[in-house]
Amino acid sequence: MAFKTPVLEYKAWAYKNGNHPIELIQETVNLVKSANGEYIAPEGKILIKINYASLNPVDYKLYKAKPAFLRFINSKQGFGKDYSGKVVSIGNNTSTKVKVGDLVQGIQAPMIDRGSCAEYLLLDPTKSPIATKATNIDLAKAASFPLVLGTAMQISRGLKIKDEKILVLGAGTSVGRYAVQLCRLKGAKEIVTTNSGKNAELISELGATSQIDYRKNPNILQQVLESVKESGPFDHILDTVGGKELFPEISTILKKGGAYHTTNPGSSFFAYTSSLLRKKWAAWGLLGYDYSFGFLDYNGGWIESARDLVQSGQVKIFIDSVYPFNDLHQAIDKLNSGKAQGKILLEVEKPTKEEEAEERRQGAQL
Repeated sequence: MAFKTPVLEYKAWAYKNGNHPIELIQETVNLVKSANGEYIAPEGKILIKINYASLNPVDYKLYKAKPAFLRFINSKQGFGKDYSGKVVSIGNNTSTKVKVGDLVQGIQAPMIDRGSCAEYLLLDPTKSPIATKATNIDLAKAASFPLVLGTAMQISRGLKIKDEKILVLGAGTSVGRYAVQLCRLKGAKEIVTTNSGKNAELISELGATSQIDYRKNPNILQQVLESVKESGPFDHILDTVGGKELFPEISTILKKGGAYHTTNPGSSFFAYTSSLLRKKWAAWGLLGYDYSFGFLDYNGGWIESARDLVQSGQVKIFIDSVYPFNDLHQAIDKLNSGKAQGKILLEVEKPTKEEEAEERRQGAQL
């Protein structure tokens, strides 16, 4: 896409801080004049025309958590992380594998910056993972998996899964569904999950060998201990919800030398401090098992691996609903309802006939 003027104007969803509403605003990108007289993205940056953005619970949590003083740093905090779209411009001296015209998906990583719920997104590929789209899925599905599949990959990374007994807490969540699938693909002997009964059939199809219905059994500790009695302790625990119920009996539940990896260290000061201490103790070898928590590694090369996994057709992608670009608030309401059965997408701009034809052409080459 050629730009004839030095300033690109577009619409984006943004806010000042967690005390102000998320509003649709006018944003701008200052372009740089190239040798041929056209304007391109700034040096080291990629400009993407967004087709879809997907919402994650962490997006809303970040919005509510951002303090008032941030308005003095950036009064236009962007909303959203995941996206899919088309590369329309690449600045000079940009380190990237993608090229202009590529259909891509990725994550806008910086915490204090523009978001993916926008018509355009300018990003630094050294800080925000980006990869060409898998050719066997459309742009809507491409926007739905980066953060959640990447997180599932991270909490299972480095663990011996083959022939092991694994416990997945929160298997019905978006991250949990991918965690179960990854354990199945890696050859886990036994995959025990916690999830609601309404998702039982689906979670079984994804790879769970047995399930604990947390709605029928609010005290999951006793049910987990029953599993230990039946087939022995767990080799690893993948926690996608930030549960704390198992720690009183963790030495019985988890094998010595095993791992407890979680996506959520807790939001309260006490919970977060406890998680920090537990992580330190584990590093010093005082727990007898590995404990880790953390956010997705935005600098790793995992996004190509995630894309390739999707390309292989071995993981199932879940989309609950798609909302028009102007209906972000309704999409957020659905996100916060806890009733979504998959990712919630914002359709920023429906792919053109040419883009749809390119998707079909790429898919036919498989």
